[in-house]
Amino acid sequence: MSVEIILIAPLSAPSRRPRLAKMISTFVETGHQVRFYGWERACGEMKTFAWEDKNVQEKAILKGGGQVSSKTRAMYPLWMLAVFFCTLSLGRGQRIFCLGWETAFPALLASFFTSSQIVFDDADRFSMIIKLPNALTSVLQMLERWTSRNSALHIVPSMSRYDWQGPNMFILQNTPTSKDIMAAERLAPQRVPARLVVYANGWLMDTRGAPTFYKSLEILEDRGIAVRMHVAGMVDDNSMWGRKLISHKSVIFHGELPQREALALYLTSDVALTFYDPDIPINRKAESNKWGDCICLRTPFIVNEEVETATLFVRAGAAWAVPYHNPEALADFLELLSSNRQKLHEGQEACRALQRVYTSFDEQVKKLLEKLAF
Repeated sequence: MSVEIILIAPLSAPSRRPRLAKMISTFVETGHQVRFYGWERACGEMKTFAWEDKNVQEKAILKGGGQVSSKTRAMYPLWMLAVFFCTLSLGRGQRIFCLGWETAFPALLASFFTSSQIVFDDADRFSMIIKLPNALTSVLQMLERWTSRNSALHIVPSMSRYDWQGPNMFILQNTPTSKDIMAAERLAPQRVPARLVVYANGWLMDTRGAPTFYKSLEILEDRGIAVRMHVAGMVDDNSMWGRKLISHKSVIFHGELPQREALALYLTSDVALTFYDPDIPINRKAESNKWGDCICLRTPFIVNEEVETATLFVRAGAAWAVPYHNPEALADFLELLSSNRQKLHEGQEACRALQRVYTSFDEQVKKLLEKLAF
């Protein structure tokens, strides 16, 4: 039976967040209508990146603040108030997916008045992102557990970030949808001429490896190693290294791409880069969309060794690890791969083997909807 699903998230447009985009696509494919309520961080973003489907309606319940700034952080209490009153205004018995604790907690409080069903999609654990004094962090973690226990379902990318388990916790792995995989295979561009083709995508910023990537390319250029790098995604305006990276002569910068085009670049690359600054606590427990993309598209990847959650992939041979703050180590390993096609082939085969346990995102979401009796 088709039902309307309401989705609330603290961002301008779900089309810019792969996890939400995949989720909404699956909702629509299974016959559901979707209403999205978001936070338009910059004027016009919601319209510019609007979902092109009449089955998806979008509305901002908060505006302003930008992407990453002190003003943005200061507006989170306003976001929580906006979510609380939005949930009240939606009426009784709604089915509401909430991205993040900062959304699920106020929605859950409002649901005690409306009897709405709250699904807590915990893609990035809030207490690991925000820096607070220890006492306040303890209170926040207690509220996260309360929100988890009282939600109809608590969706997590894995159990690695949690020191509790509940019967309502549902693991939703970060993988592409089956349709996106097939489309990527059709869209894959011709390989650029180089001994090694590298791929980096996502939000290009200093805490996602941009300084290390740039310095490694400089080292390889000095050594005369012909490496080309595809880069796709959004460049943080405050990231000097992100801007330097996309201007490097070895880089082919694609800007922000539709999901399928971004996936297609894996198929024309030898290896992907997925770096997360370990000085940020949650980054040591990263659950990257890129890893699922790599597995499903048979592209091995390099991750910084401080990321604990990547151990499974490294042990399986589908990934290799180097230190985050060591561009020389990354350059050395890229040079090794450029002259060792057998090692790349072994990485590809390891990705293929892991596909048995990494099912497509849409299949997982269908099971989730069945669990909720949608």
